[in-house]
Amino acid sequence: MAQAVRTAWNANRHGLAAGFLVSTGLFLLMFVNWRNERRGIAAQRATGLDAILQDIPVEYARPAPVAAPRGVFGGALGQVRPVAVDRQVVRSGTLEIIATDPFKEAEQLRNLAMHLSGFIVSSKITGVDQRMRSAQVTMRIPAEYFDQAREQVRAIAKAVEQDTVEARDVTREYVDQEATLRNCLAEEAQYLTILKRATAVKDVLEVSSKLAEVRGRIGQLEADLRLLHHEVEMSLLTINITAMAEAQVFGIRWRPLYKAKLSLRSALTALADYVDSIVELFLNLPVVVMWGFTIVALLKVGWILLRRVVLLLFPGLTTWLHRRVQSQTG
Repeated sequence: MAQAVRTAWNANRHGLAAGFLVSTGLFLLMFVNWRNERRGIAAQRATGLDAILQDIPVEYARPAPVAAPRGVFGGALGQVRPVAVDRQVVRSGTLEIIATDPFKEAEQLRNLAMHLSGFIVSSKITGVDQRMRSAQVTMRIPAEYFDQAREQVRAIAKAVEQDTVEARDVTREYVDQEATLRNCLAEEAQYLTILKRATAVKDVLEVSSKLAEVRGRIGQLEADLRLLHHEVEMSLLTINITAMAEAQVFGIRWRPLYKAKLSLRSALTALADYVDSIVELFLNLPVVVMWGFTIVALLKVGWILLRRVVLLLFPGLTTWLHRRVQSQTG
C-alpha cells in the first residue's frame, strides 16, 4: 500500500504541487478581499443624524406602545405606563483642536458643559511648558445641544484639525429589551398569582425561588434600559486640545511633535491591523490546507473523468495522438 501511494505521488507530484499553490493563492485572495470588506464596513462613520436614520426599518419608526420599565421613566415601583418608542440614536463626537493655552480652553469647556446642562466625564491636562501643553476634556451633554456644543468648541479653537461625529442606532436593541422586560413582568405577575394560591410549604418555596429569579432578570433589564436611555439622552463629546506652536519656518507654522504623535498613532494602528491579519491567517491555515487538498482532489477527479469521457466518445483519438507524437519525435 505504501509503495502504491509513493508511486502515485511520484507520478503526480507536479500536478499536486501546482494545484496546491493555485488553491492557496485563491484562498489568500479571498481572505484579503474578505479582510478589506470588514475594514471597509468597520471604517464607515456617519457624519450626521439623518445619515443613519435613513437605514432604520419602517417598523421601528413608531413601534406599538410598550410598557415602560419600573423606575426608569418615572412612576412608582411596579407601575406600568405605556409609552411610544421613537427612534433611539446614540450620538458621540471627537474634536481635535488647536488653542493658544489648553489650560484656559479646558476651563472654558467645563463652563460650557455646565451651561448646556451637561457634566464633565473626565479632564486631563499634561505638560509644564505652555507651548507643550495638551488637554483632553470629555463631557456629556443633552442630545438636543450636541450640535450647539460642537459649534461652541469650534468657535473657541484657533484651528480645527479633526471633527468626527458618530451616530449609532439602538432602536432595535431598545425595543427588544422592552419586549423582554414586558414578558418578565407578565411572568412575575403569574408567579404572584400562583404564590397567593399555594398552600404547601414546598410549593411556596419553589414559587418564591422562581419569583426571585425573574425579579433579578427584571432588575438587570431595567438597569440596561436605564443606561441605554441615558446614552441616548446625553451625547458624548471628546475634545483633544493641542497648544499652538510658536516656531515658524519661512512663515509656515511648524509642529513636528504634533505630527510625530499623529504618525505614531497611525503606525500603531497599522501595526495592530497587521498583527490581526497574521493571527487570522495563522488560525485559518488548517482551512487553507483542507481547501488545497479539496481543490487538488477535484482537479484530479475531473481529469480522470475527462480522459474516460474522451476515450468513450473518441476511442481512436488516443491511438492517433500517440502515433503523431511518435512521428514528431522520430
